[in-house]
Amino acid sequence: MIYVLLMTLTGCGMAGITNEGQVNGSMRQGDIEPGVLKGRVVDAAGSPIQGAEVVADNQLLYDSNGVVRTNDDGFYRVETNIGATFHATGTVTRQYNGQDYTLNLAPDDDGPFAGPSGAIRNFTWKLSGKRADGLGFYGGKVLFNLDITDPLNPNAFLEDEKVQLTLTPDGPLIDGSEGSPIVGMATRNGDGSGLEDVPIGRYRITADYEGRPLAVKPRRGGDYATEVVADFAPIMTGVYFIELELALPRG
Repeated sequence: MIYVLLMTLTGCGMAGITNEGQVNGSMRQGDIEPGVLKGRVVDAAGSPIQGAEVVADNQLLYDSNGVVRTNDDGFYRVETNIGATFHATGTVTRQYNGQDYTLNLAPDDDGPFAGPSGAIRNFTWKLSGKRADGLGFYGGKVLFNLDITDPLNPNAFLEDEKVQLTLTPDGPLIDGSEGSPIVGMATRNGDGSGLEDVPIGRYRITADYEGRPLAVKPRRGGDYATEVVADFAPIMTGVYFIELELALPRG
């Protein structure tokens, strides 16, 4: 039988989950409770995240999951006392500059577990870094199409890897942190050329080609300028891109 268990936990609904048995605010493995998945979700500064979604995915039956949300102190709890193997994942959803973003959380242990045995899985909201499941990064991608023609040399063809991008945060990042400027040479990846693993935020973006300033514009409209202010757009759940057009100025 296929089922989906959906629970929204409040402070009173989290009876039995207290500060006892924590390490740096998170639950420790020695306090595993049979037939229960539990843990805590915090941000990069260690502060609790209320309303994060944690999914206990039944690996035996398709779309047969326990889904819960964290309480005010970042704790969650879901029953897994079924003869099956489970895998825990978590997401946090935030609205930022008028756009909803659903971002994957980093588990302290990404391994599967037996439902009757129970498990503790703590999660951290990371804005960058390699994902625990190996499927990319927690940050987004800044990608570009480069006009390969050089107005000063019609016989030359520009190369993506010689583009340098400079990203300056235009306000706080999605988690409220200040952020820092990012300067990097473009690399090629499975989705195109640009920078990978960029913390979600709004950025002022400039680019140059071997020291020569490039004109920049959004890929889907707008005019070329010396810089562009851009937000990440959703590609699919948990995947966000900024897409640009770059060209050497003419005349």
